[in-house]
Amino acid sequence: MNKLYNSALAIVLLAGTASAQHSPYALAPGSLGLSKAYSGETQVSSPRPSPASIGARGTSFYSEDFSGGFPAGWTTVDDLTPIVDTPVLFEWANSAAAVTPAAANQPLILTFLAPGASDGFLWANSDRGLTSAPATEHLTRLTTTAIDCSGQPSVLFTMNSTIGVFDNNASEFVKVRVSTNGFDWTDFFPFPCLETGAIAPPCGRFSYNPQEVAVNITSVAANQPTVYLQFEWQGLWEYYWAIDDIALSPLPDNEIVLNYGYTSTTGLGEEYGRIPVSQLPSTMNVGGEVLNFGGADQTNVVVNLTVEGPGGPYNSSIDVGTITTQETAIADDNIDISSFGIGDYTATFSVTSDQIGLDGNTDDNSRIRTFEVTEFIYSLDNIGNHPAGLESVSQTGSGSFLDNSENVKLLNMYYINTPMTVTGLQIGIGAASDPGSSIVISILDTLDVLSTPSVVTNILAESDFYVLTAADIAAGVVNIPFPTPITLDVNAYYAVASCYADGTSDVFILDDNTVPQPALASALWIPFDPDNNQFFYGGNGTAWAIRLVTDPNISVQENEELMGITMYPNPTNGILRINSVKSEKYTVEVLNVLGAKVMTNVFTGNTVLDLAGFADGVYSVRVSNGTQSFVQRITLN
Repeated sequence: MNKLYNSALAIVLLAGTASAQHSPYALAPGSLGLSKAYSGETQVSSPRPSPASIGARGTSFYSEDFSGGFPAGWTTVDDLTPIVDTPVLFEWANSAAAVTPAAANQPLILTFLAPGASDGFLWANSDRGLTSAPATEHLTRLTTTAIDCSGQPSVLFTMNSTIGVFDNNASEFVKVRVSTNGFDWTDFFPFPCLETGAIAPPCGRFSYNPQEVAVNITSVAANQPTVYLQFEWQGLWEYYWAIDDIALSPLPDNEIVLNYGYTSTTGLGEEYGRIPVSQLPSTMNVGGEVLNFGGADQTNVVVNLTVEGPGGPYNSSIDVGTITTQETAIADDNIDISSFGIGDYTATFSVTSDQIGLDGNTDDNSRIRTFEVTEFIYSLDNIGNHPAGLESVSQTGSGSFLDNSENVKLLNMYYINTPMTVTGLQIGIGAASDPGSSIVISILDTLDVLSTPSVVTNILAESDFYVLTAADIAAGVVNIPFPTPITLDVNAYYAVASCYADGTSDVFILDDNTVPQPALASALWIPFDPDNNQFFYGGNGTAWAIRLVTDPNISVQENEELMGITMYPNPTNGILRINSVKSEKYTVEVLNVLGAKVMTNVFTGNTVLDLAGFADGVYSVRVSNGTQSFVQRITLN
């Protein structure tokens, strides 16, 4: 399998006890000043599409929709929280907004979006309104009364659920447990890839909202007259776990699911939304994951691919063979794309088998990917080009992390297949941005960024500060040129957007959550971490709207630059004079090569700065009157 990420399964099906899956770049709990109160500025312009509905299951023989309140005889306990502290227990609610206080302004989980939430659901509040992590973890258990599964040769557990984690991975500490006596339990993990760290679902901090979970509990529950279910959550200071529409049903006989399809020009998993024709390789790695969700084997399984675009269609078939019940298989191939020209392309994947005519839910038999071959733009994101109804976009930037409002770096990795001259970057601007905030773009070598510790000072190309205007924010995109074009040789590079708040004016950059990306395709660099001073986090799993531009005529929008400011001498051995033609009140900030503020002052008209105490090097000096800014680089030697 060439695909390097664990994509969201169309149906999260677990056939037994699952083991945790760890990202090598997962955030440590509470690191980088990363607060649960992520600030609320990460906004979703459209909801993250949920996996395909579990429509092929058999008729349920047990169900609970919680419309009658907390079920009689069910119990909820917290076996770890000290008696003097607030326990974490499951409670009943019938308002989707009941969970809002525990969401800590996270828009992906701000309300519980299960279809039946207004009729009632159960939820546990790990947040509890705390301002910091508690001293002790909670161990919350919700246990059902006995359920009769006699006469059922197979048992599928399903529910609608949403959960958010912060300190403990759900892949280890969130369980659905099954017992036939109430004492001996078999553990199943309904969220096998859900880990702390990245925001984006389903393998980051939050599940889908809601996520349709399906767990095959046949090994414990089949033909048993007494079956207990238990929902167990061990956490410290998480968000919440909400559950609704629980059901037990027999497995369908025939149900095959195409979990996902992929189109990768690198063969390593990255799916670039826009690829310059000059950077197209001769082949594209394509394929998908197929799940046999049914009780019967599927034979002669084939994944068919049709790519519609200029000069198309292009067709391919990938033989998978037999997939036994409850197993998955990867269909993988490399197709010839040497004839692809500039234009939009749609890749449609579909799965067939000898039993496809008996399939219980044909809606999950196909998947779609789109991409564009361009002349001048190279982008990891595909914002604006995704199929209707599937696009999911959020925004991240200077206001996203407590104590890290200046020089938050967002990075996208780009593979250069033939030497390419880059003239600047195109940045997708989030609507929560404020005029007066700033962006600096740069190009870094991946070897520097991925070293330990991460190095972001060996800059291959860098722009001056670009100060956002209201027009930029309204347009939603800005082109920022490099002072001199840079030719990138065959290699992998990071395109970087460094975000600067300039006080209370934040800048946010769009993030494409629609297509899962592999580790390190997009990354985050934080200037301040209490333990390490700097922190690099790879494996965001999404795609920032940070795009390479090769257009020699790249233009930048007119900017309202502060006029009448002069700085001298440059270079300087320490003394820097700043003069203004107006007698206004100004703020001056001196930033080092890492973007950290090393000096801040307020003056009227003219001032003199003494930089003699700082190390030799290049500094950025920014003067602002509150609405306009002027930035100049000063060399200290």
